[in-house]
Amino acid sequence: MAAILERTAEITDDLDLPMPQRPLGKFGWNASVLTLGGVKWDTMRPDDEAIALIHRALELGINTFDTAFIYGKGESERKLGLALEGIRRKVWVETKVIDRTYDGAKEQMETSLTRLKTDYVDLMFVHSVDDEEQYRQIMGPNSVIKAIEEFRAAGHIRHIGVSGHWVKDVQARIIQEYPFEAVLCPVGIINLAYDYSFVDSVLPIARERGMAVLAMKILGAGRAKNARSVEPYFRYTLGQDIDTAVVGVDSIAQLEENVRIAKRAQRAPTDSEIAAILSEAREITQEWDEGEFDYVKGYMNQ
Repeated sequence: MAAILERTAEITDDLDLPMPQRPLGKFGWNASVLTLGGVKWDTMRPDDEAIALIHRALELGINTFDTAFIYGKGESERKLGLALEGIRRKVWVETKVIDRTYDGAKEQMETSLTRLKTDYVDLMFVHSVDDEEQYRQIMGPNSVIKAIEEFRAAGHIRHIGVSGHWVKDVQARIIQEYPFEAVLCPVGIINLAYDYSFVDSVLPIARERGMAVLAMKILGAGRAKNARSVEPYFRYTLGQDIDTAVVGVDSIAQLEENVRIAKRAQRAPTDSEIAAILSEAREITQEWDEGEFDYVKGYMNQ
């Protein structure tokens, strides 16, 4: 009984620690090192539970929230909007537009603002730029870029970013050819396991250009739930030159576990520690449960 009580006290103390923050690019915002991602809770939790989860994230020190037009067929933005009603201006909200055309992007962004119950977002990403054709569409005339620029001029968007999952060369090129202010890309041990890391290719360019760097897929789109421990996965990503790590959760318990690690585990794993879990990282991403996002398939033929 004494041991159980001691463990409970330890957990409580970890959660009560201050949330580490880092400057988010040059935006003047100190972001929590964990950003609450807009997936899993969006479809797995009804409105009241999703709102409670988001409010718990706020209590634990998370001040940065990520979502996208397509997440949960709109449920992610809608539920986030419900949860942040009345406190919107106290937090950082970022979302993503997937349509590559001017008209389509305008419609999506208008819908996003309505769902989020706000007249502006802090950061709008051009979502998932992952092949040459998408690159040409985005960089062409009358594209999503024109729509985003108009929304920014009207005060509905404060900053512009770009995200990508699979083609690091395209992402490295596009951030040099357009003045994006933020980049969101995979920064995790699982990418190392597939020998397809954005750390050496995209991150240095982004930093040279003064961009904000946001990390995603640090838990392999949730597959690290099958790892011996998720802690080294967090420690690796938080030890890189990033501003914040975007992580979705399916429950308050999972949220608290992630926060606990972020608050106490700031030392990056050694090379030998990383080497020891690379095989595990590949093993846990060989099979995917129904509804999971098999993002590593994009690295198989690189």
